[in-house]
Amino acid sequence: MKGITIKLSEMTLQELRHQARETGRSVAALVRERVEGAPDRANESVFAITSDLAGSLAGSRRPASNTRRRFRRS
Repeated sequence: MKGITIKLSEMTLQELRHQARETGRSVAALVRERVEGAPDRANESVFAITSDLAGSLAGSRRPASNTRRRFRRS
């Protein structure tokens, strides 16, 4: 197994250390588990990746088109 170095925020590191103490596992084992268990999104569509965001932003009911005269087609 090869080693790498990662930088984490102090809060994230504290959370990992706390979980490591509770579970009796090492911080490295927890990080390894999360990295290896991360979903592979390389083959997913943009819609599949962002579908949980649909409807999360409030906006105007007006269409998102520019009706200014200089942008109109003749």
